[in-house]
Amino acid sequence: MAVSGVLGKWNLSRVDVRYLPPEEIYDGRPTLIGVELVNRRRWLPIFLMEVVAAERALFFPLVDRGQGRQKSMQVTISGRGFRALPGVMIRSRFPVNFFIRTQGLEIVQQVTVFPAPHPCPDLYLVDPGGVQGAQHNWQRGFEGDINRISDYQGGEPLKSIHWKLTARHDRLKVKELSAATRKPIVLDLAGLPGSSLEQRLRHASYLVTHWLRDGWPVGLKAGGLELPPGSGYRHKLLLLKALALYDQDQKTA
Repeated sequence: MAVSGVLGKWNLSRVDVRYLPPEEIYDGRPTLIGVELVNRRRWLPIFLMEVVAAERALFFPLVDRGQGRQKSMQVTISGRGFRALPGVMIRSRFPVNFFIRTQGLEIVQQVTVFPAPHPCPDLYLVDPGGVQGAQHNWQRGFEGDINRISDYQGGEPLKSIHWKLTARHDRLKVKELSAATRKPIVLDLAGLPGSSLEQRLRHASYLVTHWLRDGWPVGLKAGGLELPPGSGYRHKLLLLKALALYDQDQKTA
């Protein structure tokens, strides 16, 4: 019994646990978060260790010296904005599951929780197909107006070859066309439906994701904050973070 107790206590030494959260976490929505158990010892492995967080337990049979092992658990975080991740307790069943030693670990780690998206009418999409809203830019594309004629490089589609000009030269000539883009949308938070600020934020979260997925450049106007229209995943995260942190002290509007 004495040896089991000593070994169990030793098994908890020089052990770290850290969260590996995803980039998108939404208020009140279940999310898979990575949990890594790290062995900081120079000589011996970690044996038969459990990591307990948010009333869930992950079992790690063996973690080699100087190594880490990862698993995932489902966590639901309530409230938008900066939120602390739940505390962690580690339990050692080593060596023979006779004694179970426990130890709490304080993890100072925050994540940004986005407003949960809630469907609302697409106030700006009067032309869902994007035909009337299409405009040309000067980026290279495969539709739109001709920007210039250039030499064939080998990767262009055959339909872009300018056969009349090719017949006059000793090299294939291709038409470089402008890319058709959709008109930018600036989302005005104050103009969205909803009886409270939180409802409008949830509608805005839905619209940002919906429009960007459909190829519309999206900007945001929220109080004194103005973000210019843009596209891409990083821009989506920027808009959602702005919504998450907007006026957190105000509960209703």
